[in-house]
Amino acid sequence: MKIALSGYYGFDNAGDEALLSAITSSIKPLAPEAEFVVFSGNPAKTSSAHGIRAIYYKNPWVLIRELWECDLLISGGGSIFQDITSARSLPYYISVVALAKMLGKPVMFYAQGVGPIRRPFSKFLMRLVASRVDMISLRDQESASVLRELGVTRPPLRITADPVFSLQPGVEEKGVIERLSQDQGWNKLPLICVSVRHWPALDGYQTNLARVLDTMVLRGYGVLFAPMAWPEDIPESKEVLALMKEKAFLIDKRLSSTELLALIGRSKLVIGMRLHALIFAASQGVLFAGISYDPKVDAFLHLYQLDSLPPTAENMSTCLDRLLDQAEVQKRIAEKSEELRARAQENAGLALSLIKRRKS
Repeated sequence: MKIALSGYYGFDNAGDEALLSAITSSIKPLAPEAEFVVFSGNPAKTSSAHGIRAIYYKNPWVLIRELWECDLLISGGGSIFQDITSARSLPYYISVVALAKMLGKPVMFYAQGVGPIRRPFSKFLMRLVASRVDMISLRDQESASVLRELGVTRPPLRITADPVFSLQPGVEEKGVIERLSQDQGWNKLPLICVSVRHWPALDGYQTNLARVLDTMVLRGYGVLFAPMAWPEDIPESKEVLALMKEKAFLIDKRLSSTELLALIGRSKLVIGMRLHALIFAASQGVLFAGISYDPKVDAFLHLYQLDSLPPTAENMSTCLDRLLDQAEVQKRIAEKSEELRARAQENAGLALSLIKRRKS
């Protein structure tokens, strides 16, 4: 049994690397004989990090050969079907799906987050190809709404959950974080973990966030910037850090996705822009606050009855104080995350059912 995986892999984005780990580790217990091949931006790095065979994602002849030999193509998860960050990525990922279908292979959208899709050509491609795949599972209702608005009526849309909810850090990853905390000196502090990224439409938030983080340091918290995309998020982290008057910390080395999961798991609060910083927090039962730059962040916050952080320093500080003072919020996060963890596990069974159906 051979399964091909297409997604934003091999680009040092902790969220997407966690997705790859979560998908393969969920399938393996159900199908120990399964072999995987990953379409990656850096095959050597992907193979080294995950112990899985990988090929370069833009080598058309190798791609065709691997699709011809596979029993199933898994597309996603993540947010690969959107055209906000790039006009080219959606046509690429949907073309891989179309190629697999032309070769007669079953295809599953695996816990996808879909949208925003604004360009007419992107909408046309999604409507044309998505209606011809064999299984669509989605991580939220908002993604289902996007597909329905595009006219995707089949196959049935199943709402599950992000695969990362099924991922947990191990003893080794926790040991790495413990040593790092001692080396940097934040091992005895209640930790506020901050994940930011550059987003031009939000310019100006940096100063307000820095002011709020300064007040948190004065109240006895340790503030730690943890880049989720390496090294892409380093400059933004340094910019906010430079605006602070109080001492804060920065993770200045590349961590694996499961090491970042272990780091976030020992935090008191996560303030995040990147979606998977918030998902990492929720999966570990940690309080989180989102700075929204994309509808996917708002969709995830709404699952937990939370709103995004307001832009002004005063309102941001009030919101964080309320979050830290309400024990029922943390209880709600833990309970909802257990529900989503169970739903995330459904994806693996759905994927394998396509192979069984084809062979029966």
